[in-house]
Amino acid sequence: MQALRVPFDHRTDSAALRHAVHDRLVSRQAGEVVDDTLLVITELVQNVIQHTGDGGELTLSRSADVLIEVYDHSRDLPHLLRPDPRRLGGRGMLVIDAVSDDWGSRLTANGKVVWARLPVRSAAS
Repeated sequence: MQALRVPFDHRTDSAALRHAVHDRLVSRQAGEVVDDTLLVITELVQNVIQHTGDGGELTLSRSADVLIEVYDHSRDLPHLLRPDPRRLGGRGMLVIDAVSDDWGSRLTANGKVVWARLPVRSAAS
């Protein structure tokens, strides 16, 4: 799969981003990995929209695994928060940590990129 790049802003509906990648994934991967990929995309995009009020770019590529990268202009790196029943949010990175093989973030010249890797399993397996 060639890399898919989808810009988004604060008005973007995450469902539109999920639909943009769904068909590209479903023919090549087991349903569970597709679902996990869509979940990670939703969490990362919503984090950008919620915490920056701006937009960014989603990049999805596949080689030995699925690599999801979300670029934005903020230099604030994400971190895991302990679950707190009094807090309505703050669990997105815990979800990403649970479903991905690995995740991280790095600063760029114009902000940051947050990425997650998910294993590739063929639809036949």
